[in-house]
Amino acid sequence: MMQKRVWICALSMVVLALAGCNTIPVQNKKMESFTENSGYRYGNIAPGENNSDSLLVLLTFSGGGTRAAAFCYGVLEKLRDTEVVWEGKQRRLLDEVDIISSVSGGSLPCAYYGLFGDRIFEDFSEKVLYRDIQGNIVKQVLNPFNWPKLASPLYGRSDMLGDDFSRDIFENKTYADLLQRNQRPFVVVNATDAEMGIRFDFTQRQFDMLYSDLAAYPVGNAVSASASVPGLLAPMTLNNYPKNGDYVKPEWMTQELEQKRLGTFRYRYALQADTYIKPGRRYVHLCDGGVSDNLGLLPILQILGGGFPGDIAGNPLKNGVTKKVVIITVNAKPAIKKPGWDVKGKGLGLFELIGMATSAPMSNFTDAELALMRNNVRNTSEKQQLRDKITELYGKDAVPQHFPELTGNEIDYSFIEVDFERVPDEAERTYLTTLPTSFKLTREQVDKLRAAAVEILDENPDFQQLMTEIKK
Repeated sequence: MMQKRVWICALSMVVLALAGCNTIPVQNKKMESFTENSGYRYGNIAPGENNSDSLLVLLTFSGGGTRAAAFCYGVLEKLRDTEVVWEGKQRRLLDEVDIISSVSGGSLPCAYYGLFGDRIFEDFSEKVLYRDIQGNIVKQVLNPFNWPKLASPLYGRSDMLGDDFSRDIFENKTYADLLQRNQRPFVVVNATDAEMGIRFDFTQRQFDMLYSDLAAYPVGNAVSASASVPGLLAPMTLNNYPKNGDYVKPEWMTQELEQKRLGTFRYRYALQADTYIKPGRRYVHLCDGGVSDNLGLLPILQILGGGFPGDIAGNPLKNGVTKKVVIITVNAKPAIKKPGWDVKGKGLGLFELIGMATSAPMSNFTDAELALMRNNVRNTSEKQQLRDKITELYGKDAVPQHFPELTGNEIDYSFIEVDFERVPDEAERTYLTTLPTSFKLTREQVDKLRAAAVEILDENPDFQQLMTEIKK
């Protein structure tokens, strides 16, 4: 009996030791050599047969666990079923989508559609939305065979989630597969640089600053980084490699740092980007993208405002090719909570305080982003109307000669917001906004979220106006 126990103990130690060998998480690889404008960038992705640069369609997918993933997926379903006519050709509105920018839960349908295209409508619901992602991770954490890995200072729950996403959802596909597919939409999966508190996107433009090759990085791990909620999941770590002699700092960054135009976005962004290039930041720690931008709207604001340097995503806007821009923002934000703390005399608990400290600023920033986008669209429209009126009254040369600030290309903008506040039925609206933001929902809850996205777009006056403009 004693000998049997010794053998069992010895065997257990061997098994645990073997399990503990795999404690190093996925590493982003160093570049073999620096090549400017290579890799996964917007300019390197072909538009596709039914995609035209004259119609620019931009989607943003918010965070919010499976609730956000299902809601955003419902929007994709609606765009698939919406036929439009552009430049005399009939196509699906979905085919015209050029960029999807996402954070957290919204990154699941964003990256999946970017990798697999229409296959998302065949297997995504069963594979992702109806799956208990959260419960699966809990089981893995409680499995003694995983304890040696989790005990490692290098490997955390976010790495385990990344391994799970890569293996069971994204089929171990990497950004090389996205590049090889070579078809829009260009997907921008956003995380947050935990030290700087700024947005970090999984594009080769961003990875250039790390002297790293994005092509070898698993898409599932990028999505996991985007969804690594602080406190629940540890930040994911990327290597920031020393720059070889062939590395060339982007020209725009050099110019901004020399000009020092204080208070401008481009100068501030140049200062932030330069922290990756200067020696000293050996690692970059990433957490949930919602910490810096819970809508994924910042890249779109930067592209439309001409403040997304080092990429050609905004070129069609500048050279007059683009005639219409459609921005659809999918916002799975929760309901405004009823008063609770203010009617109690006792102090707040630690977890209540942490929740308030993370959610309140995020909500405020989300509202500010939406207001900025609305103002940009309205101001652009008013500017174009004024330009047209001056031209009508005084001739085509009047604007460039006397009002140069009004010069620009004629572009029509549509900004469409998809959120739960637009659900007409109060009971249904309350039901949807109080669903948890975890990665576990019932089939009924998922299906109601999908249906709500369709209903909201059907009733949205901005979307219906768009349909009258580009639909038979």
